[in-house]
Amino acid sequence: MDSHIERARPHEASVAMEIITLCKEQMRAGGSDQWNDYYPRLEIVQEDANAGSLYLLRNGRVYAGAICLNEAQSPEYAKVTWRYTEGRVLVIHRLCVRPERQGNGAAWKLMDFAEAFALREGYGAIRLDTYTGNLRALALYERRGYERVGQVTFPARRLPFDCFEKAVARLSFSPCAPSSVQKPGSGADCPA
Repeated sequence: MDSHIERARPHEASVAMEIITLCKEQMRAGGSDQWNDYYPRLEIVQEDANAGSLYLLRNGRVYAGAICLNEAQSPEYAKVTWRYTEGRVLVIHRLCVRPERQGNGAAWKLMDFAEAFALREGYGAIRLDTYTGNLRALALYERRGYERVGQVTFPARRLPFDCFEKAVARLSFSPCAPSSVQKPGSGADCPA
């Protein structure tokens, strides 16, 4: 199935919010409080779309995932001892994949896209955080070579969030890269 990632237009914030809502329901059913009624909300996702920092993964006619890429770092990040302090830093927010599309490489493709974006736009490093209770996300970032550099806490969550970082100079692309850098015939066996 043909897939590509495109910048969301402002009216498509609701598409990303639909995916986020499905993920929230899945998380709650699994006992996770990572995402709740307060975060993420449509207002936040709409700001992403208005700023041009929201991207959607489309498989055929279905929107399978979303990711926000910008330079906004949570105030809590000031408590972390980051390794890369030179140059601009790209921050990944709200990566999500429609539950019925999980396990088919969609998150990997979104990460490939984010890394290609960082390289193309001249960023020095990429940062992100994820809930320590989200074992799949933790494994994804570790497999991609991101280094754990600290933890932060956010309100109304039982567990802390691990902070990860990766130097853009260390990036290497897998066969699961987005179409702009993808090799013909690749991407069939991308990990989730």
